[in-house]
Amino acid sequence: MSCRRSEDLSQRTTSQFVESITATVRGQSGSADVQAVVLRAVAQHSDSIDLPDVLELRSLLDVDSERADTLEEQVTTIISAIDAELAGWDRREVAA
Repeated sequence: MSCRRSEDLSQRTTSQFVESITATVRGQSGSADVQAVVLRAVAQHSDSIDLPDVLELRSLLDVDSERADTLEEQVTTIISAIDAELAGWDRREVAA
């Protein structure tokens, strides 16, 4: 857990951020793994999430984004789950 969050993803779940990541997901049309594409895109947009963080997040996320009606809703659901997990990391770092 090497993540040192300098930004809060919930503040970045603006429509422009979601649209950007949704476009990335659409560009990866051969990939059925939306969660992996979103994780990679979030990491690329972040200056504080590195590869070990992405791998740990991938193993920890429990998101049923397929219940969402649209791809945008799937992306938003996954980003919210990432943000919630990172918030837990921040709380553990503060408590340590």
